[in-house]
Amino acid sequence: MPEKFDVLIIGAGPAGMSTALKLASSGLKIAIFDKAVFPREKTCGDGLTLDVINQLSDVSESLNKAFKLFPKKLESNEAMLFSPDFSKIRIPFHYKQESKPLYTCRRIDFDHLMFQQIKEHENITVFENCKAQKVEFEESRVLLTANEMLFEGSIIVGADGANSMLIRQMKLKRIQKENQSVGLTTYYRGISPLNHNNPIEIYFLKDILPGYLWIFHLPDGKSNVGVGMPASDIIKQKINLKKKFEDLLASEPFRSRFSEATRESDVKGHTLPSEHSKRTISGTRFLLTGDAAALIDPFTGEGVGSAIRSGRVAAEHILACFKVRDFSANYNKKYDNEIYRRLLSEYKMNHTIQKLCRYPWLLNYIFSSVDKYPELEKKLNLAFLKLQSNTVESKIIFVYKTLAIFSTHRLFVSIFRKRRT
Repeated sequence: MPEKFDVLIIGAGPAGMSTALKLASSGLKIAIFDKAVFPREKTCGDGLTLDVINQLSDVSESLNKAFKLFPKKLESNEAMLFSPDFSKIRIPFHYKQESKPLYTCRRIDFDHLMFQQIKEHENITVFENCKAQKVEFEESRVLLTANEMLFEGSIIVGADGANSMLIRQMKLKRIQKENQSVGLTTYYRGISPLNHNNPIEIYFLKDILPGYLWIFHLPDGKSNVGVGMPASDIIKQKINLKKKFEDLLASEPFRSRFSEATRESDVKGHTLPSEHSKRTISGTRFLLTGDAAALIDPFTGEGVGSAIRSGRVAAEHILACFKVRDFSANYNKKYDNEIYRRLLSEYKMNHTIQKLCRYPWLLNYIFSSVDKYPELEKKLNLAFLKLQSNTVESKIIFVYKTLAIFSTHRLFVSIFRKRRT
């Protein structure tokens, strides 16, 4: 006989755990299955955006309080962005005289923090070292086989990443390579931050556009150094991304900066699935969340914020399913619609931004404009903070500030001066 639950969740990443935590007070009996044993490593850039921080209290006030007291995170108070010719834009994380920091935190630590919150709830059972093997859908229930054991639920959530077992078994459309990116990361010890604000560092380098290289400093004296690039560009240009990454680190200014640093891990890679068009992310008695639903920002490659958001939306939808006792594919389309209402326009906008970042001359032009018009840096700061709110309006503002204001303002001034002379 199967062990009975109300909700089955495959995957204990931010998406799956957010779903469970949001349902914790509902009284529903929940099971989470993960093939790993916590704490477990997760290849990631280790950056937590303002969007992530803002959502924690919406998931669980206890989680929010725990994160505020969590010692294994490091505050970052500005971003430093570099163009291909190393022109620089500095963006302090302040809004109306209030600090709005981002944080860096290793995913092994952040995920374990959420995992500890999960274990506080008696109605949530966690099965570690338990690999989901098969799902069977019946009229009144869904059956999951994991580690040769059988579990029953009314609905199942796929939160098990880009290679989700549910996607494979349901023969859903796989993420096409042109909608994937590849990320490589490694850890160094001994790289000093550029200043006391512990800035996150983003380098738009000619050889990897529209991708970028990053340096995120961590609380234990380490730094996460990585590179990300669209898979379509890697294939088209026949790039060996790992070799390209090593070549960049061996070139200036990184060679000098890393001269006294020690690399503490091998280079590890991960696939970042992203869509900027609608796809099927639900069906009868199942929902997909996070990476399984391809909810990765196509420009930044950030996925934790969208994973948490999809988990919250999934939990709210599941409560509605139980209220009306309807778990059909037709009813679950409401979940798809709500996810895409919140995220699709943003992803389309960011896909456009990514296209614009293919041109080194444009990035050089924009970045150098900020140096010549320092008053515009304040506007960019405001735009960046609004960008973190994850609204369509914020993306439009960001594009307008960076491209329209900087470029056209400088162009018009240049034309006017030529005519006067």
